[in-house]
Amino acid sequence: MTVAPIESPVDPPTLTSLSPSRASDFKTCPQLYKFRSIDKIPTEPSVHQARGTTAHLALERLFLEPAAARTPERLYDLFREAWTELKPAEFADLFDSVDEERTWGIDSLHLLADYFAMEDPSSFEPLEREMDLTVDVDGMTIRGILDRMEHVTEADAQGTERSVLVITDYKTGKAPPERYAQKAFFALKIYALLIRITRGVTPDRVRLLYLNGPTEYTLDINDAQLDAMERQLRALWTAIDRAIETDTWPARVSALCDWCDYRDSHCPAWNPEQGAGSTT
Repeated sequence: MTVAPIESPVDPPTLTSLSPSRASDFKTCPQLYKFRSIDKIPTEPSVHQARGTTAHLALERLFLEPAAARTPERLYDLFREAWTELKPAEFADLFDSVDEERTWGIDSLHLLADYFAMEDPSSFEPLEREMDLTVDVDGMTIRGILDRMEHVTEADAQGTERSVLVITDYKTGKAPPERYAQKAFFALKIYALLIRITRGVTPDRVRLLYLNGPTEYTLDINDAQLDAMERQLRALWTAIDRAIETDTWPARVSALCDWCDYRDSHCPAWNPEQGAGSTT
């Protein structure tokens, strides 16, 4: 008699770490978090994702150049080089034709030109670029990659100069209206908290550079804000743990659903046949 092997049960998911982007997913919609972090449902690469990934790599490499060489033309070359590296592995089937890819490339270079309207990259040296952070925050493992950190010298109304520690994040999408800008700083406040823990210093300012515009948003930071962020992270961690234990993932319907990769294919709020997931 042949005895069938006993299959080991699939280990239940556990929350071992949390990134600013996944924390933002859960805040936006617990069902979205589940699709990305628990189910790990892949999505098709988009032209916007390709532009963002390539532009970030080009901007990172721009600061490897001597200050005098940080010109628009050099940034364009770095973008082309980065795209040549990234395309075969990550975006090989993204475009249907050479003309479509060329149009995307020209639009991308126009976007990079706008970067120089916001700052002069030859005028400073970053302290960190693409800073990989994995930090224990009161028993929670928080991880992420920070685009850039630098000291900036500025003068007050009396002409007194001071050095300001700034965290900067690049965005290749369109900037939200100013009344919604506070929500966009969520991830950067987390990074500021991680810097305070690892470096023992509180960043003075966080800064979002939206190349599509271009638009710059800044926010001055203090310890009270970072203390509040730590409490918010604890609340999110606890809520995610509870959602995993109870397998409860409400779909939070909002205007943001129009940009969700899973709306038409998986979300129970838009596809009742996918399941009886609750909505809020």
